[in-house]
Amino acid sequence: MTITTTTVRAAELARILNQTAPHRSKPDTWQDGSVTLLDADPVRLHAVTTSRYTLAVASATLRTPDSEETSAGGEPWSTTLQGDDADSLAAWARTRGYDEDVRLIVAPDRLDASTLTSSLHVPVSAAKFPLRGGWRPFIAARVEPSTGPAPAPIALDTAILRRWKGVGGYVWLGVSEHDSSLLVLGENFIGVQAPVKREWQAPLAQASAAADGRPVEELPLPNGDDEFSSIRWEMLRRMVVADEAIKDARYAGDDALADAVLAVAGSSHVAVRALRALEKIDPRRAHELAAAISDELDRGEFTEAAFETAAALNLDPSAWIAQYNASRTAPQES
Repeated sequence: MTITTTTVRAAELARILNQTAPHRSKPDTWQDGSVTLLDADPVRLHAVTTSRYTLAVASATLRTPDSEETSAGGEPWSTTLQGDDADSLAAWARTRGYDEDVRLIVAPDRLDASTLTSSLHVPVSAAKFPLRGGWRPFIAARVEPSTGPAPAPIALDTAILRRWKGVGGYVWLGVSEHDSSLLVLGENFIGVQAPVKREWQAPLAQASAAADGRPVEELPLPNGDDEFSSIRWEMLRRMVVADEAIKDARYAGDDALADAVLAVAGSSHVAVRALRALEKIDPRRAHELAAAISDELDRGEFTEAAFETAAALNLDPSAWIAQYNASRTAPQES
């Protein structure tokens, strides 16, 4: 059994866990990303999280116990914690004194954190951090300087952009020439946010029109015609095909599948009606919305956005999921 010991200041341990927590996926949206990676090299302890859309790395300098000196040497190690356990460790570290040293003892099945007056034991997750190839090569590829032309402007999802507020203080922003992702640099912090597919000429033209005093409405519609037509076509196709799929599922005795297909068809019907109504009231907004929906469907990661939207509206999406799971396991009346 290999056991590794590392010492870090309590406030720094809390900071790196808190700064990376907003970028950790929720278990019911992406299970693989619902962990926090703790990764120590001979000089620093790093906390790393990802939600597919972002990657966050916060670092703290290791210490020699009961000394102002930083630690030197030491065996590198890494382990993963489930989100709730990482949050518990952060909360515990926040209750320690600012200058109090935390001793981390890493065993194969647990992480022991202790000071002179308190201790906490959290289980180690069996899950692997989901970033293939490791976070260091991923970051290195995106911060590598290049002599090529400057990258074009990129589009970013503002709902995801808000996750960086926990970095605190000043941040430096850049665009990676590797894949046009956003780089967020802070003190002992580095993050990456994936861009979304958008044409940048339209907002640039709108800004130019505003500066020239021209009404924005005079500008051509954003490049959303293809998306608008294709999305309506796809929704209508699903509604038509759903009727046949429901018949097949009922014939096979799979009522759960039939109900699921019916729910998809119903959602498509509502969406088509809503888009057609919006097109009559505000064609520009309808085409912009179609372009946004097209991008979300292409990425296939809209469930997490739906969860966050529901939470932002003070709803309880976790309760919806719990009710659904309970209905699946509840005994059926004869």
